[in-house]
Amino acid sequence: MAAEPAPTTVAEHALLRRGTWVICPLVGALLLLLLRLASGWVAGLSWAPFQGVFELAASVADPWGTIGAIAIGAFIGFGFAGLFAKERLTVTVAPERITLGIGDTEQHLDRAEVDAVFVDGKDFVVLDAAGAELVRRRSELDRKELRKAFAEHGYPWRDGDPHEYRLWEDDTSELPLRINALLADRERALRKRDRKEAALLRAELAERGIVVRDSKHRQYWRAVASS
Repeated sequence: MAAEPAPTTVAEHALLRRGTWVICPLVGALLLLLLRLASGWVAGLSWAPFQGVFELAASVADPWGTIGAIAIGAFIGFGFAGLFAKERLTVTVAPERITLGIGDTEQHLDRAEVDAVFVDGKDFVVLDAAGAELVRRRSELDRKELRKAFAEHGYPWRDGDPHEYRLWEDDTSELPLRINALLADRERALRKRDRKEAALLRAELAERGIVVRDSKHRQYWRAVASS
């Protein structure tokens, strides 16, 4: 009997993972240095906002003013790099289950739960047999590497979402009043670019059996088969 293949891990390219720890501090340091250099000029503009901040930046004599600006900018950049690391997705595919690593946390999905796996734009998506989303996570993982890993372990990889969606419009008659209200709230959140609120509303809709897909600033929906 042939041995089961070893688990396959798909992660962002090492250059990208390590590069953020260099690029983010450099960008932060550069921005704060530019702010430092422009602070004297901006502080002289009576109409400019945040006058106190610019006056404070301009009041610190060199070289400490410049050194401080660079150090603070680099520190802020490291903070952003840490946030990116916490949101970074790693997928490990084994014959019996999928393991999703997100920062320091892990999520496990048994093979029996998984009915479809695909990439939707920048989102990695896993569906169950009813069509509900077990996972929808934004990532920079390579589509070809994901396809190869899941195909090697016998998972149902798809080239796109196998389900049909309908364009949502105000007060869609097929949907209950509460679902229409949630979709209307989510559309307002999308217009305001409030991703956190849009994600929370997507999760609430999913709990009520409605899957949402965004395309060209419009919402498309479908009902989960079991709902």
